[in-house]
Amino acid sequence: MKRFGESIRWIFGAGADGSPDACRRARAAFASGAPEPQDQGHLFSCPECRVQVRLAQAWKSLPRPEAIERPLPADDAFVSRVLREVRADRRRRSRARATLAAAAALLFFFLAGAAGQLASTSASGVEDDYAQLVNPTGLDSLLPQ
Repeated sequence: MKRFGESIRWIFGAGADGSPDACRRARAAFASGAPEPQDQGHLFSCPECRVQVRLAQAWKSLPRPEAIERPLPADDAFVSRVLREVRADRRRRSRARATLAAAAALLFFFLAGAAGQLASTSASGVEDDYAQLVNPTGLDSLLPQ
């Protein structure tokens, strides 16, 4: 029967004196920073509350991150170098983008012109193709026989 009572106290947060209200009151008193003598006496008899209060006090005693790491002023020369490099990188990227766009446009127009010339050449007919074989162009006369 005693074990059952201990497990009930553990589940509901009751201390060694069996009173969950005493635990809540003691923890609240220590959290507010104004513990009364009976609250301090409760810590001697309740290991759960003692652990909670010690953890809370240790947490409060830690310094704030702002106190540990003070922000340093940025060096003006460093900031200007970084900004100069960022601007130069943006110029390089935009120049490369413009170059690639121009190359793509030239390729498109070259292929469109070649396709148009191919279409006009093949539209001439079979007779013109045979006529070119019989009548050589000026370049064909330069070839060795």
